[in-house]
Amino acid sequence: MSQVSIVDIARLAQVSPSTVSRALQGHPRISAERRAAILALAEELGYRPSQVARSLVTGRSHTLGVVVSDVTDPFVAEVLKGAEMAARDAGYRLLFAMSNRNPAQEIEAAEALLDYEVDGLIVISSRAPDRYARLPRLRDVGNDHRIPVVLLNHAQVGEFIYSVKMDSESGARMAVSYLSQLGHRRIAFISGPSGGRSSSERLAGYRRAVLEHGLDASPELVIGGAGLLEDGWETLAVLLALKPPPTAVLCYNDLSAIGLLAAAAQMGVPVPDALSVVGYDNIPLSAYTTPPLTTVEQPKEAMGRTAVKVCLRALAGEPATTTVLSGQLVVRSSAAAPPRAQ
Repeated sequence: MSQVSIVDIARLAQVSPSTVSRALQGHPRISAERRAAILALAEELGYRPSQVARSLVTGRSHTLGVVVSDVTDPFVAEVLKGAEMAARDAGYRLLFAMSNRNPAQEIEAAEALLDYEVDGLIVISSRAPDRYARLPRLRDVGNDHRIPVVLLNHAQVGEFIYSVKMDSESGARMAVSYLSQLGHRRIAFISGPSGGRSSSERLAGYRRAVLEHGLDASPELVIGGAGLLEDGWETLAVLLALKPPPTAVLCYNDLSAIGLLAAAAQMGVPVPDALSVVGYDNIPLSAYTTPPLTTVEQPKEAMGRTAVKVCLRALAGEPATTTVLSGQLVVRSSAAAPPRAQ
């Protein structure tokens, strides 16, 4: 069955196609009675407006482009869930492209989305935040047609570029303070992707809390990572080889913490009896690990929803500034007092 058009509705309603178009758009020149009759006929026929025609009239595609670092990352999936719900509620669609955590591929993905005439860009965990202000497609257009860019977990880096982020430093401080209250004095940190803002902020929060609580600040306690499951497997042996080994570890994210839990189980290191483990993000899987993972919750769906709202406010010419969200510590069973304090 072919798609019903405005011409079809006009023929059955015995009016001009322009009258049908105005009625569907709520034009004030169309009486309430005629508009109601046309809308009822359109619904009866199953009419769906052409997105292409709509964009030609409004100058908007009603589509937002989203650049994601890795669709297999549970954090990204939760953010996308919130963004999709907010976009749908506002009558927008999302179009995705993946960067594979590579700065050059990220910019290629953004440019590809711009080729589809998206109204705005949302970038999750950008690896190249400073390059958006220099993109020709964003820079060389008039202010009436500027495409807003919203960076998640990054600072605002230019005009028409906005930010939605969590206070990552505060979250890391919260986690280290909790471990300190349990009695831990030698706490390690498995870091995240090199050069990432979230990684540097969480490391800064870890170091600040270590100093505030007078804990062991040995540089060897900071172990390099990339925020992947493999980090836990690769770093457990490093942690155990330290003299003395740490009694607790804060991981950059839940993925690396879950990898660490799996490695500990295989190597016979009891958690939390011998080693307390704390993650970051509170992805759904963290509640079902063995033991369930203590972690810092990021409001992931709220971040996605907020990013869409900031983008739409910018499109409407309304004030849209950097938004900072707060997390909270979710206490489960992977952290306890160190052996000597029990």
